[in-house]
Amino acid sequence: MWKKIAAIFLCLGFIFHFTITLIYNTPSNPIKAKYNQQINFYMEPLFTQNWKLFAPTPVSTNSQFYVKAKIQSADGVTTTGWLDMLDYMVENNQANRFTPYNRLLRIPRSAYSLRLERDETIQKIISKVHEGKLDQDKYEKLIVNEEKDAQVEMSNKLVNRFAEAHLKSAYPDSDILEFKVLLVETSPVPFSKNGVSDVEIDKQYIEFDWEKPQNIVSMF
Repeated sequence: MWKKIAAIFLCLGFIFHFTITLIYNTPSNPIKAKYNQQINFYMEPLFTQNWKLFAPTPVSTNSQFYVKAKIQSADGVTTTGWLDMLDYMVENNQANRFTPYNRLLRIPRSAYSLRLERDETIQKIISKVHEGKLDQDKYEKLIVNEEKDAQVEMSNKLVNRFAEAHLKSAYPDSDILEFKVLLVETSPVPFSKNGVSDVEIDKQYIEFDWEKPQNIVSMF
C-alpha cells in the first residue's frame, strides 16, 4: 500500500518537474510571461538551463568566485586573503564526474547569471511600450517580471550563502564576523593571439558588500 502511494507521489513529482522545465525552456508565451517569477524561483539556480554554449550568444567570459572574511581570534580580529571558492571543486569534478561537485559548481555561476539574463522578445515589447506603441497597462505584469528586482536579491542571497558555507568548511573552528564575495570575469584569449606571451586580457571585478553570517551550515 505504502509503495503504491510513494510511487504515485513520485510520478506526480516527475510530472510537475518536467512540466515546469518544459515551460521554462519554451519561447516567450503568455503563460511564461505571467508566471515568470514563480517558474524562475523553482528552476534557478539548481535546475537552470540555457543555450549559452551555442551561437549566436555563447558564453564569452570565465567567471571566478572569491571570498574573504573577518575572523575573531585570540589575537583580535583578522582579515583573511581572497579564497577561491571553486578551483578545488573544478579539480575534483574533473578527476571524478560521479560526485556532487558538478551540481555544486552550478550554484554560484547560475545564481549570478539570474541578474544578467534577459529575454530578447520581452525586451522588444518593453521598448515598444516605452515608445508608446503598446498599451502599458496590458503589459504591466510583463514589465514588472522582467525588471527582476527580486531576482537580483535572490542572486546575491544564493551567492552569499554559498560563500558562507565555503568559509565554514575552510575555518571550522573560527568565529566569522563578516565576509564579502569577489567575482572576477576574465575574457578569453582570442584564437588569433594564442601563444602570444604579452597579450592583454580584459578582467572585470565585481565586489559584493560585506555581509553578516546567517548561520549557514558548513559545505562539507
